[in-house]
Amino acid sequence: MLLTGKQPAEQLYVGIDERVKSAAAVPGLFVLYDPEDKPAGWYLRSIQRAGEAHGIPVYARPLSEGTELLSELLGGMIVLSKTKSPIRIPDELDVDGTGKDSFSTLYKGGFKTYPRTTPCTAEACVRLLDYYGIPVSGKHAVILGRSLTVGRPLGMLLLDRNATVTLCHSKTENLPEICRQADILVCATGREGLVTKDCMRPGQTLINVGGDAAEEEAAAVVENLCPFKGGVGALTTAVLLQHVVDLTE
Repeated sequence: MLLTGKQPAEQLYVGIDERVKSAAAVPGLFVLYDPEDKPAGWYLRSIQRAGEAHGIPVYARPLSEGTELLSELLGGMIVLSKTKSPIRIPDELDVDGTGKDSFSTLYKGGFKTYPRTTPCTAEACVRLLDYYGIPVSGKHAVILGRSLTVGRPLGMLLLDRNATVTLCHSKTENLPEICRQADILVCATGREGLVTKDCMRPGQTLINVGGDAAEEEAAAVVENLCPFKGGVGALTTAVLLQHVVDLTE
């Protein structure tokens, strides 16, 4: 089965639209971005299109112009840059899990709804599994990548849903063997060509977050495939705007 992000994103937008329509004031999203970072530019455009379509103001500003906040009502702030940014996002505007409170909440676990500080891509992966009815409890999830935006928080979210989680990285030995053990394989390193058919087996669900997996090979082997294009990205944008409108309540 092909797992795309469009349908679960549309489901989220239904709730977002209802909340925006009934809100006395609609909070906006303040985006600081690096103009030299192409992926950041792609994500920014996705955010801007979605914000315009669903009535959520998006205020974008290059990093070089500074961090002085706008006077408009804000429900969130994010920094889009491939390099580590020294900018600290105020806790009350954290909508993508960049602050210490986010990690504390994830490690405690046990929450029934997603806190607005949950890293958006990690949350999108779990929402995707939920939407398509992919079992998580008792399953072995192997995650490639240990970033603070995907790998580590996703591991916590899946553990909270009773998955057995293996987190792999650049120093992991016998990577293909470990990947083949997975019921759910999440590829999130951004290293194209890292995951080939020797890492796959029939019956798996493969989520190609970072474009690591050879998708033609995967389509012939795994049971469920979430592709790099049209996959988690669209749902990540919807999750981000969901976190922004959470301020309306």
